Amino acid sequence: MKTKTYKSKILWGISMSGLLGLSYWISRYFFFELHGMVQWPDLLAIVSLVIIVIASFFGDRIVPLATITGYLGGFILAMIFNTDGVDPGGGGTNNAWIIWGTFFGLSILTGFIFGVYLGRSNANAKQK
Repeated sequence: MKTKTYKSKILWGISMSGLLGLSYWISRYFFFELHGMVQWPDLLAIVSLVIIVIASFFGDRIVPLATITGYLGGFILAMIFNTDGVDPGGGGTNNAWIIWGTFFGLSILTGFIFGVYLGRSNANAKQK
């Protein structure tokens, strides 16, 4: 039984990493002309991969899904609601990275809280 659980964790982590890779490729390369960001998608993808690996190691299935949802959903929201501006020095600015990062972080936090809540609910149900 323990081997089956171990294999399940590995398979879940690999499948979630694959979905992250697809999301990364879509946002970073396919839609590059929309955002023009080079480092931000890379940074979020690295953080996402670390979160997915750690969460999968501990058998959490909610946080990896929330991470992928936050990555791709944040990108979509950023492309819809971003605005261009000019900084005091005359350079161009855009708030897409703030929208993307905020949704990404909130999504992971929500997944973590939801996972803890479900874990406590399941523990309480088993005690009864």
